[in-house]
Amino acid sequence: MQAGFVLSNGELGNGSISVEPMIYRLICTNGMSVPDRKIRKNHAGRATENADLYANDTLAAIDDAFKLKVRDLIRNAISIGTFNEIVEDMKGSKNDRIVGHPAKAVELTAKAIGLNGDESNKVLNHLIRAGDLSRYGMLNAVTRTAEDLPCYNRASEVERLGSSVLYLPQSTWREVATAGN
Repeated sequence: MQAGFVLSNGELGNGSISVEPMIYRLICTNGMSVPDRKIRKNHAGRATENADLYANDTLAAIDDAFKLKVRDLIRNAISIGTFNEIVEDMKGSKNDRIVGHPAKAVELTAKAIGLNGDESNKVLNHLIRAGDLSRYGMLNAVTRTAEDLPCYNRASEVERLGSSVLYLPQSTWREVATAGN
């Protein structure tokens, strides 16, 4: 596994950015971004400022502070502590076995995390092909499905949904794992 990060701009055009940790499985090059962790959707930036109100040195200081915030967010996203926490959570997810019907488990997972029917079918195919009937196998099937999607924005969303599988509440996972029994 390898640490990385996703840097994206704000959707509202207000100068904000978001930094999220990303984990790459090197064996399959699946990527999973993790917006749900303690640095969740951290935004740095300034709302549109009226440049006429501020002196050039003030604007330069604001820009310097912005750069420092981004640096710190990236450091946190790729820190060994953040990486180890996520990897440990992933290792632990191997113990959460799917003991019910895999198709029903995928159906419930898709509903819980927001996959459409075609994406759900792809997840089922990847889950079965990989042969790992665990929460870890499910999150990998989801992130592998992202590679099949033609729309970059949706593929990025589905990479995030892999972490949603990882951090499903235990009660929801229990329903997924025993579905069809």
